[in-house]
This record gives sequence, C-alpha cells and structure tokens, in this order.
Amino acid sequence: MVKRIGLVLAAALGLFAAVLVVQAFLAMRREFLPTEPAYTIGGTFGPPDGAPLRFVVLGDSTAAGLGASDPRYSYAARLSEMLAADGFRVEMTGVGFSGATVADVLEGQVDRALALDPDLIFVGIGANDATHLTTLYSFGRDLGAVYDKLGASGATVVGSGIPDMRAKAFLEPLRSIVGWRGRELSDVVEREANERSIPVVPLAARTAAFFVDDPDAAYASDLFHPGDGGYAAWARAIYPVLIEAVRSTG
Repeated sequence: MVKRIGLVLAAALGLFAAVLVVQAFLAMRREFLPTEPAYTIGGTFGPPDGAPLRFVVLGDSTAAGLGASDPRYSYAARLSEMLAADGFRVEMTGVGFSGATVADVLEGQVDRALALDPDLIFVGIGANDATHLTTLYSFGRDLGAVYDKLGASGATVVGSGIPDMRAKAFLEPLRSIVGWRGRELSDVVEREANERSIPVVPLAARTAAFFVDDPDAAYASDLFHPGDGGYAAWARAIYPVLIEAVRSTG
C-alpha cells in the first residue's frame, strides 16, 4: 500500500514538473511587446519658479515605459507630473531599459544616474530577476551594492518591491510559482532597504488587486507589461512614499 502511494505521488510530481516545463516553454515562445524603438523617458515638469528637483528613475522595461501608449503615460512621467503639481520644477531622466536585472542596474545604470547629480532616485527592479531565477543571495548582494552607491551620493533614494508577478500572460500553475518568486525577492528588497533606512513601496500589495480585477484596463496587449492604466495605478501607489521621502529630507 505504501509503495503504491509512493508510486502515485511520484507520478503526480512527474506530471506537475512536465506541465511546468511546457508552460515555461510556451511563456518563452510567447510574443511580448517589442522593445525597439525604445521610448526616451525624461523631461522637465512644473512651473519655472518651482523648487528644483533632479529626479532619476532606474530599472527595467517598466522604468522604460514599455506597454504605455506614449512616454507621458509611463510611471516615471506620471510621478514627475505629481511632483510638479506639488510645486517642484522636476528635471526627470529615466535610465532603465528592457530586460534589465539588478546586476544590470549595478553595472550599467548606477554610474549614469550619479553623473546626473540627482536629488531623488527611484529604483524599480526585480521582475526579470524573478523570471530569470536570480538567486536570493546574488539579488540581495547586488541590490545592496546599488543602494550603497546611490546612498553615498547624498541623494534621496526610494526603492520598490517587486510587482505582482502573477501576470495574466502565464498559465497556472506557472503563474502562482512566478508570483511566489516575486514575493521572495520582495522580502529581499525590504531587508536590504530597511538595513539602510531606505523607504520601500509595497507595490504588489498596493496594486495587485487592480491587475487581477480589471486586467483589460491594467495590462498592455501582451498581458505581461502594464498598460496606461497599470502605470497610473503604479504611480498612485508609489507617490505617497516618494513625496514623504522628499519632504523628510528636503
């Protein structure tokens, strides 16, 4: 009897693994949004007499606005507009690019950001680390180094947890597993940020329900990247943490 139960469990696990392999293959073969030509994320926002604020956004395809119908609907631009409405003269530059992992931010974005002499830096990275199976150790090590280098500049740094990775583009059970990976990495983000007193946006907690309840409004056409509505939701979730950080250090 025990042997029979063991055989049944082994068969079930084998079937589960086979399903995951097939779903991962289908996900890799899926047509996601083209990354070229990439948007230029940046600009000047707010009144000429507003308080000057140099704002830099680091990250992946979402920092680059992929999925938005126009650069002005990216979350970086929306945040800049919100800062402008609060009286700042914002010079915003986005240095994120599609496919970036935390290692790419450390190696290719941090120095570009610091060369701009920013007052405010937002770091939104980790979604590709979730899907690329970056280890928790290396993710934490590289993110810690990113935070250390940015923080040493004297700029105000704000981080973001991983978005809800249970994208509609994925089938179950892959969807739930990738979602779990995102939560694991978000725990690392919080740990590394808390050790350095860097505020963190709980992005998944604040926006997941919108993506689940209204995917047509939240997602772009590939059902993976946010669309205009999704980026608007992200900006609304991020802004309270961002403006509090600016005011507490201003």
